[in-house]
Amino acid sequence: MLELAAILLRLAQYSAASVLMGSALFFVYALPAPGPGSAAELRWPKPLLAASALLLALAALLGLVVQTASLADAVTADALKAVIGEMALGKAALARIALALVALVYIASVRPGRALWLGAGILGALACATFGWMGHGAATEGNGHALHLAADVAHALAAGLWLGALTAFAALVAPRRQEQRRIEATAAALERFSPLGITLVLTLAATGLVNTWFLAGTDVGRALHDPYGQLLAVKLVLFAGMLTLAVHHRQRSVPALVALLNSHALPPSGALASLRRSLLSEGLLGLGVLAVVAWLGTLAPPA
Repeated sequence: MLELAAILLRLAQYSAASVLMGSALFFVYALPAPGPGSAAELRWPKPLLAASALLLALAALLGLVVQTASLADAVTADALKAVIGEMALGKAALARIALALVALVYIASVRPGRALWLGAGILGALACATFGWMGHGAATEGNGHALHLAADVAHALAAGLWLGALTAFAALVAPRRQEQRRIEATAAALERFSPLGITLVLTLAATGLVNTWFLAGTDVGRALHDPYGQLLAVKLVLFAGMLTLAVHHRQRSVPALVALLNSHALPPSGALASLRRSLLSEGLLGLGVLAVVAWLGTLAPPA
């Protein structure tokens, strides 16, 4: 029961931190700062970020309690003090709770606009970086410690940027009736995200290889006989599915939407519906990846 709770709370933290960082920064680099098409014109960005900060704080707090319960006979003040004072994951959890609470107060205090998105995004990025100390990289000893930890942190940041942007995209295309200027802003955002998306994929691939080498070793056959290796293979399949859909967006969906907008021949509702389905599918695959990562964090790697 504790293991299932730990997995679900990890999943909640990964998801919330990704939205807090990735969606907030998406509003900065992908959408216009003021005026038509900006995030400040929409009603949902601020509540979305506030909800993600609140969820992150609660999930991190409960995760710390569950982690303490799995290590000690009972959750006492002394046990919590020991986990926080003596273990990297305890310190990281405390930092994540503090960052989430600061983000929540900041979001509630600042009006929608560039300052809000940038501040929330930076706090979310710091929260995502703490996941490096919740994974296996922080436990690596010897000369490879710094490399493995850095790879874990970079992997968490790249994944958060991708999944947070995906959440924002899904919210943008969700309404079935939209003004022309809003559709144009969404199409422009998709085009702006493409170069960053390529960089994120390369970062995820490179850091994933580093992590796999440390955790599963070079004997692929042996690793696939281990539950950790099997789950890692599932994660790779889900990631490949996300990558396939991302390529489809770049090569098909976005050009089709832009062409319809430029021609003014037909309403772009069909292209938007196709993009909506594709983004929903990619989002579900992304949630699956996070669930697998949360599970992997509770298992001992074969290497």
